[in-house]
Amino acid sequence: MRPPPPSPIIIVACFVATLSGHFTLTRIGVSVPVLNDVRVLFFSAVLMAFALEIHHAGVHPLHTGPARRTLQPVLILFGYQILSAAWAPRNAVINDVVGDLVAMVVLVIVYTALAEWDRDRVIVVTMYCQYAAAWLYFLYSASGHGATAAGRWTAFGGGPNVYVRVMVLGMVAAAYFYFRSGGKFGWLAAAPLFLVGAIASGSRGGLVAFAGILVMGGRSLVRFMRRHGAVKPLAAIPMVGVVVWLLFGDQIMFLINNRFLAGTIQQRNTSDRDVLYEKGFGLFVESPVFGVGVHGFYAITNLGPGEKYVHNLPLAVAAEGGAVGLIILLVALWALRHEYARVPKKQRSLPSRAAGYSGIFILIASFFSGDYYDHRLMWIFFLLATAGAVSPADRPAPLGPAGGRPSRAAGRAW
Repeated sequence: MRPPPPSPIIIVACFVATLSGHFTLTRIGVSVPVLNDVRVLFFSAVLMAFALEIHHAGVHPLHTGPARRTLQPVLILFGYQILSAAWAPRNAVINDVVGDLVAMVVLVIVYTALAEWDRDRVIVVTMYCQYAAAWLYFLYSASGHGATAAGRWTAFGGGPNVYVRVMVLGMVAAAYFYFRSGGKFGWLAAAPLFLVGAIASGSRGGLVAFAGILVMGGRSLVRFMRRHGAVKPLAAIPMVGVVVWLLFGDQIMFLINNRFLAGTIQQRNTSDRDVLYEKGFGLFVESPVFGVGVHGFYAITNLGPGEKYVHNLPLAVAAEGGAVGLIILLVALWALRHEYARVPKKQRSLPSRAAGYSGIFILIASFFSGDYYDHRLMWIFFLLATAGAVSPADRPAPLGPAGGRPSRAAGRAW
């Protein structure tokens, strides 16, 4: 008998706990010992709800081949990074980094178990959450809140690089629902607004990553629009463009001129990424095998509070984990890619593809910004795309007449 699907409540709770990031109560003027880091409260609630959910449904998590093959390399990477605290410099503040890594261990285990349970349902609910979060962030910043001194859009205490990720993931969700609905333009109409938010963030790396997945998925979008009629979406673009220009044209042109043209091309402002990369590579050369340990980059370079990490995931792992850490990272990514490729292209579900594109976007963005915890959604989306997949080799043999047939409700496509 097929177990009942996971409750949307637990999926939404997981998304909120994931999106909350490093949010603390002190940002809103409240201080509660132990609970200042909202992850303590969120993660406790998620773990208790998850335990009750799987007990009620009679689910045995993490027992299938795809779940084990994809999750284990990721956990080995996180475990090695936690272990590297043993040889970190004495002045390294490892508590925060180790806390982030432990939090990611919890998230990837819970999400992998949910994906194994009912992958497509989990992804669909997560896409709804992404879409809602993008609207919430956009409306907050478009109303004049959260902008930095340079005019870059942010929301709820997160930086511009976090903001652009929420906007682009919102566009991925909009495209997903557009495909899923058979071409209803209402879903795609929000994409231009989210694009405005992405540009207004001023995040160059985020826009490069968005361009990357746009190139990868653009052909599928064009084929779909040809098959279902592209007249309505294309005719509506000028109308949406005029409205967007009237509302945000001045702000967008200010950022384009100052952030992208003057800052990037004329002044060659790299936000010190060249310095960070040079320092990170230097640490890797000095300790090529095991690296300098977590938080070792900041402890050794001491470049200031704004430059605590390399802003490049592979280079950060190489600098703080050495060649061993870099190999484990590559093996983890290879395992995810290999598991995804086990399912023939024509058999990959739309939710799986949407999760895959979301993960690829954050992977590309990880080359330009973020610390280890900022890339948590990359691991989550890759695991969602692969952990619940059933390849022809893993698919059980069909039941005979005595085995019965699954009910329509159990086999409902999400």
